[in-house]
Amino acid sequence: MPPSRPASGAQITAADVAALYAGANFYSPSVGDTTRVTLIDWLTGLLGETGPLPLLKPESMPATSWCAALCILGSGAALADLPPAGDEFVTAVRTLERTIDRPLAAVYPLAAATVSALFPVIAAAQLGLPLLDCDGMGRAFAQINQTTMFLAGLSVSPAVLTGAAGETFTLTSPNSERADVLSRSALDVLGGWAAFAAYPASIGDTARGASRGNVSRLLEVGRLLLEPMSTDLLVNRLSAVNATRRIARGRIVDLEHLTRPADLSVPTHPTSAVLDEVGGAILRLELRSEIVAAFVDGVLTAAAPDLISLFDVRSGRMAALDSLENGDLLDVLVTPADAVWYSPEGLALVGPSVHHIPLDHPRRR
Repeated sequence: MPPSRPASGAQITAADVAALYAGANFYSPSVGDTTRVTLIDWLTGLLGETGPLPLLKPESMPATSWCAALCILGSGAALADLPPAGDEFVTAVRTLERTIDRPLAAVYPLAAATVSALFPVIAAAQLGLPLLDCDGMGRAFAQINQTTMFLAGLSVSPAVLTGAAGETFTLTSPNSERADVLSRSALDVLGGWAAFAAYPASIGDTARGASRGNVSRLLEVGRLLLEPMSTDLLVNRLSAVNATRRIARGRIVDLEHLTRPADLSVPTHPTSAVLDEVGGAILRLELRSEIVAAFVDGVLTAAAPDLISLFDVRSGRMAALDSLENGDLLDVLVTPADAVWYSPEGLALVGPSVHHIPLDHPRRR
């Protein structure tokens, strides 16, 4: 995977918000645009008031200063039904600072994908803090312990969840997997979503554990997606940024829900999509909260942690997984994850076996 181009004295302005959203959607196109207009308008207006937000390399800041990761936990539907009051992340960060008894000098996205790529920008602007050009996933995974920081030995806790009603949970657990279970339990009483602040650590330790340059990369991808161009040209240009490749173009001929058991720690119902590939092959996609595997004529061709996404040929836009229908003509795109995810430890945390696919990842053969 080609290296990202990390920010050096860079900034995020109001003019970058549309690209930020488009890039965030590329890295996790699981749901539609329910909150798109609200978020874009909110962040654009906020950056118009506060001015450009510094986007800094972790190594450009004092290594002994502290930072934390931010994201939205919960469902997009809950977020749309119960909109933010606007101060949830400020409350979560201030509560975390009191818990660790030290101020934060910066924040960064837990996942530079989905709406969780935008809310840390909102929070940083509200708090008057810079945003670090790094994240913990390089895309989006389902669990808060599925991060490069976790692989590097950093603890997710203490962590803070703040709901739209201003209610706050402070979570401390020596076990990061248990912290994920506890945080999901808290969501039930917070209205289905929460502002989440976690992984408090020195910037030096975070720089060694986080995946760097991913906010800049997300913006670059978003700018490409906003430009009118053919699918072939888009794939070629994406390839230069993040090594995206197209593995097939096909039409959906079957969508089915599966009845085999799923791990309760992965909150989704298994679904499968079958595509009749233009060249004659049969493509089968295994869906959870993301596309976790692609089989071409029965052979595993791509699998988590690969980012497998769908581009709607007719509309010229990324296809959301919750809006797929029989007859859709789609390009199936595969983007490699950060290299650490293909290590034995990384695959044990987010690879095919986590989704009950008992096959070696194609990169491990």
